[in-house]
Amino acid sequence: MREGISEPTKRRLVLLEHLLSRMTGRVTSKTLSTLLGCKDSLIRHDIASIGFSKGFSNGYDVKELQNALLGFLPNYVLDKKERACIVGLGRLGAAFLDEGIFEKSGFTIVAGFDSNVNRTEILHSTFPLYPASRLETVIKAERIDWAILATKNEEALSIAERLSNCRIRGIVNYTDVTLKVPKTVALENASPVTLLKLLFVRGENSSE
Repeated sequence: MREGISEPTKRRLVLLEHLLSRMTGRVTSKTLSTLLGCKDSLIRHDIASIGFSKGFSNGYDVKELQNALLGFLPNYVLDKKERACIVGLGRLGAAFLDEGIFEKSGFTIVAGFDSNVNRTEILHSTFPLYPASRLETVIKAERIDWAILATKNEEALSIAERLSNCRIRGIVNYTDVTLKVPKTVALENASPVTLLKLLFVRGENSSE
C-alpha cells in the first residue's frame, strides 16, 4: 500500500472495497458511512487519499471506485488465490468450513487442523482436515501463508508459536488470548468478546 496513509484508513479502504464488491450503480458517501459505521466526511477523506476524484453530487460510480481501490490495495488476483488454513475446528472454527464465506475474497482455505483427531474425521469439508500434529508438514507442502486461529484459549499460544515458526505471513486470532508473534507475522485479533467490548466503549463515548 502507498506510504503515508494511516492504518485506520487502510482498514477502512479494505472494508470499503469488500462492500463495493457486492454493490452496483452509484453510492453516496452517506450510505457508505452508515454501512461502515463512521462519518461520511471520513469516507470522502479516505477515498481522496488514494487519488480518486470522480465523486459527483449523486455519489460515486461503484465500479469505478472499486477498480480504483483494487489498483491501490495489495493485488490479490481472484484466479490465483492466497492459500489459508483453519486451526481449531470447534463450533467457531467449524463455521469456516463453509467455503461460501470466502467466495470472491481472494483467499481459499486449503486445510483445517484440530488437536482432536476424531473431530477431523467426523466433520465434512471440501478441503482436507488434519490432526494438529501435522501442522508444520502440511503448511510447508501446501504453501500456506495465512491462518485463522480458533483453538481453545489454552492452546492458542503454542499454536501461534508453531504457525510463526512455519513462516506464516498472517494470523487472524479468534481466541481471547493476547498473542506474541514476530514482527514478520501480521496479526488481527477478532475475538467476539473483545470486539463487543470495543463496540461498547465506542458507544459510550459517542453518547457523551
